[in-house]
Amino acid sequence: MLSTASQYTGVLSAAAAQAQTAAAQAQTFASAFESAVAATVHPMVVSANRNQLVELVVSNLFGQNAPAIAATEAQYEEMWAADVSAMVGYHGGAAAAAAQLTPWSAALPSLGSQVSAAAANPLGAVEQAASAAVGATPAASVLQTVEGVFGSPLGTLQQVATGLINAPTNILFGRPLIGTGSITGIGAAAATGTLGGAVTGGGSTATVPITQYGTEAIVNASVGSGGVTPLLVDTGSTGLVIPYQNVGGLFGLLQAGFPHNIGIGGYSGGIDYLFATYNMPVNFGGGVVTQSTPVNVELFAFPTSLQSAMQNGWSFQSYFQPDGVQGVLGLGPNAGGPGPSIPTTAFANPAWNQGVLVNEPAGQLVFGGPPTGLGTPVTVSGAPVTTLGVQVGNGAIQQVGSIVDSGGVEGTIPASVIGNAPVGTEIHIYANGTDLYNYTYAGGQNAYYPEVISSGLMNTGYAPYSLFPTYLSNTADTTTFYT
Repeated sequence: MLSTASQYTGVLSAAAAQAQTAAAQAQTFASAFESAVAATVHPMVVSANRNQLVELVVSNLFGQNAPAIAATEAQYEEMWAADVSAMVGYHGGAAAAAAQLTPWSAALPSLGSQVSAAAANPLGAVEQAASAAVGATPAASVLQTVEGVFGSPLGTLQQVATGLINAPTNILFGRPLIGTGSITGIGAAAATGTLGGAVTGGGSTATVPITQYGTEAIVNASVGSGGVTPLLVDTGSTGLVIPYQNVGGLFGLLQAGFPHNIGIGGYSGGIDYLFATYNMPVNFGGGVVTQSTPVNVELFAFPTSLQSAMQNGWSFQSYFQPDGVQGVLGLGPNAGGPGPSIPTTAFANPAWNQGVLVNEPAGQLVFGGPPTGLGTPVTVSGAPVTTLGVQVGNGAIQQVGSIVDSGGVEGTIPASVIGNAPVGTEIHIYANGTDLYNYTYAGGQNAYYPEVISSGLMNTGYAPYSLFPTYLSNTADTTTFYT
């Protein structure tokens, strides 16, 4: 027994020595990683370069900026080369350090049989665990762990190289030279990348499929000479906003002609963007295509605060990535912007321009006149800005200025309306005296979580659209719920 214990002590001493070696190698890996980080170009520098390029291209009406554009692109390629070199150096250094280590051999191969000979000896389990621990190559395990966290260095290198090759074609044409296996690469809801519009009702209506991604409804369309793009169905805004990469890139903008407006827009949540307004057709597929209509093309975006940058990133695309979309289709007649008009009022068939039925339960957008046979209609004036009744608990019904916003997530409620209502309070929403729907405030069964705001309109969020087919009339400026 004493002999076995002595040998076990030797095993632990050997393990301690090997642990010191592993720690030294881990420090080597950490130093290599820090060197790679120091050698890479900071994302803010890359973003500034891209913004400078867009500014030069937009103002290059007579070709005077050609030398500056070439210099900016050359600088961008140098940034990519520096990043690739840093990643290659990191992986090479880490792999070389790991290769210099020899695997730990199993200590005291006879120890297992000696301990096993002592029946019910608890040291047997301890020795087995120690042997398993020292039988591995810890440096290799560290490298595998790093690769598991940061992804395969070879795969990362491939992604960097692909991005370097695709960057010019994405800017110029809005399409990658080397495909990534996905048209959108953002959300599962948008992964199909197909158009599915169809003329229905003997030509009096046009139907387009929509998908649901969390609380958001998404429709696929192509704009100008761009490819299929997932768009947020947003009744809380007016007009179509889409990045320039999704309308065919810079060549797509040249094909569209001169912009007839340039300005700055923004979305609540902390992002502003520079846009230019072009006339372009919007194609939903199956013959459901608008005539050329004003489209706000986002040229570059910038967060309005550091907090927004940390939460949503630095680009228009990263801001909308959690919604699974790359653009916003604003369908609200009286929402007031950011676009000058609703694209779906520009169909060649005037019947389709009357309004839109957002039928999330059936997964459809239907362009045309008011539908029939869907249930009891409850109509309020204004689309989407209107007045709704709100009852908090057993209190009186209050008339509250509201926006019926399909893109409003779980909405907002003014502090003057909710008061000091506790979590779990039942809230009823009324439309023209009809009890439209209800929820429990911020917890409990049937919970809904509107954000409390100090002032402004109540935002219904997605709730009514998830419950009822809802028709927004472009001609009458009304909202109708089919209950």
